Amino acid sequence: MARPAVSPEKRAEMRSRIREAVVRIARSRKIAPNDVWAWAEISIRDVAEEADISVGTFYKYFKDRADLAETLWSEPVDRLRNEMQARFDAQETSIEKLRALLEDYAGFAIADPKLFTHIFLSVPAGQNRNPGARQLSEEPFFNNLIIAFEEGQRSGELRDFDPHMMAQTFWASIHGCMALAVNLDRYAFDAPDERASIMIDSLLAMVTA
Repeated sequence: MARPAVSPEKRAEMRSRIREAVVRIARSRKIAPNDVWAWAEISIRDVAEEADISVGTFYKYFKDRADLAETLWSEPVDRLRNEMQARFDAQETSIEKLRALLEDYAGFAIADPKLFTHIFLSVPAGQNRNPGARQLSEEPFFNNLIIAFEEGQRSGELRDFDPHMMAQTFWASIHGCMALAVNLDRYAFDAPDERASIMIDSLLAMVTA
């Protein structure tokens, strides 16, 4: 006989129990919230033992450690998105909106590089996590780039181009600008705020009519 499906309430309760377990471990080991490498040392077995469940049960509620980590960092990401949205909405022109988006993205990487690394750069060893299940337009940052591009083209502020492709170019460019020094930390790059400023000015010049 097949086991009854876990109810949404039970699933939410167990996922919360597992998240609380990993937070307790981090506190007992005095791991700072943005210490990416120390968090990575917490194993799934550690979490299962702390939550008083089996490793098999862990995998019923989370795909892997990266899946668990994503839920732990959702709060700062949500806060960032809300702050970015508020600043975006407050701007009057498309260029101002684009600059606000890019500056906030770069600012997040500069203000908390470890958290930026964990959220946007860390990939579990030996895995290719496929984010393709989500549409790009579901990400507010990308969607707001599209909105600003289309508004700017209608007003004549921006030149003609494919907003969808340009949004990918903008995202890849500002992300790469901030990630380069992290991925190639053996090189002495210039200060991140200087890199970001030049990149943002270059991107905006590329689309301005």
